[in-house]
Amino acid sequence: MIYYYIQATKTGSDSVKRHIYDIQINLKQAWLLSILFIACIPIFPEYFAPILAVASLVAAAVDAKIFGRRIQIGTIGHLLVLYIGHMMVGLLYSPNILSTLSTVSMWLVMFSIYLSMTTVLTQQHRLDTVLFCVCLVAGAVGLIGIIQYISAAVFGLNIPLEFWSFADNIVMPLFPVDVLEVITGLRPSSTFTNPNIYAEYLVVALPFAAYYTFDGRRTKTRFLCRLCFLSTIFGILFSFSRGSYIALIVVLVVFCIANIRKVFVIVMGVVSVSLFVPDSVISRILTVDRQDVAITERFNIWQAGMEQFRNSPVFGMGAGIENTWDTLLNNGINAPHMHNIVLQLLVEGGIISLGIMCLIGWTTLRIGWKMMARDGESRAIGSIILAFVGAFCAHSMVDFPLMTPKLIGMFIMVLGIAEAASRILLNYKTTPLTVRTPSESC
Repeated sequence: MIYYYIQATKTGSDSVKRHIYDIQINLKQAWLLSILFIACIPIFPEYFAPILAVASLVAAAVDAKIFGRRIQIGTIGHLLVLYIGHMMVGLLYSPNILSTLSTVSMWLVMFSIYLSMTTVLTQQHRLDTVLFCVCLVAGAVGLIGIIQYISAAVFGLNIPLEFWSFADNIVMPLFPVDVLEVITGLRPSSTFTNPNIYAEYLVVALPFAAYYTFDGRRTKTRFLCRLCFLSTIFGILFSFSRGSYIALIVVLVVFCIANIRKVFVIVMGVVSVSLFVPDSVISRILTVDRQDVAITERFNIWQAGMEQFRNSPVFGMGAGIENTWDTLLNNGINAPHMHNIVLQLLVEGGIISLGIMCLIGWTTLRIGWKMMARDGESRAIGSIILAFVGAFCAHSMVDFPLMTPKLIGMFIMVLGIAEAASRILLNYKTTPLTVRTPSESC
């Protein structure tokens, strides 16, 4: 572009000037590239996530420069920086420095997603675009998992239950830390490396898929979005993750409260969908209250985690699943994490980590609540945020949804969307504990 600019300056060529104009028009779509890079992260393998995150930030920086703006960071962003900074301190005392360094690096790179969201989401049509893209990607990822399960369980086909296994088996062993888990049984993983991780992503994406099922501007694509919503739901069901079933109920309750006038339609829709739920899923649900191996193991994990927390309650032992994995192995349990986000945060970073994450959650919850108190699109997007917080917390009680780059990226993406949406629709400024208008802060 610089070359063409110089030539145009020297020769005044109309064709060269026209070419420069075309380039500038294309660059003005950099915001769309930034959104697509982020939205498509769940489709690709884990090791592509950092690359796409950085690419999104580069595109966001181009967009900001074109329109005379700067990279934006808000209150939630400052809290995320504080959380990452606390993890960095853990490098001083971590029993496995390499694992802690890997975790810190992962969070730093994926933080690019937050910066991208808060920078490019400056207008309502841009916000609408990112919500639509997340809905489509969730439907695609859910569909892949459904096809995997039906092909293997119903038709008996010998297909991989992890879509990128052919590449992961080559790339994953090259990493200095253990990141590839062995998958057994008929539980699909879709484009993720584990069925539980697959379910955790769909739980995060479900409120976005539901948005265009009941609300949203894109009425012409309503049927497609409803198919994506159903694909996301059945993807969760076929993951056989009981924690995601609980989160699914939480999302349903939030949307029933937020759309009280449409409760009958929502309930009838749920009843209709439940008629197509296979017996294998129902059998999995009915084991929730039984003392099976998975439930018993979780109780043992939580007991070992509490013992470790007592050893360092304030600062923790340092971030990284290698640390918690070694701790659990010493207690005769082969599990990478504490299967509970509260306990995992306490073990890794002590009360400080938990406190920071609670501030992030509270700020996001307040944003969602204030938005849902309004009418129209603000209320609909506010219900998405509240449903996300509820589903995330429910699933996190029996798992740890902040372990991989893709999961961290989706978590940070929602935080960025929440903060950007509050500015676009309500013109609010955020603080760690309150949300208020500029007039109220005077």
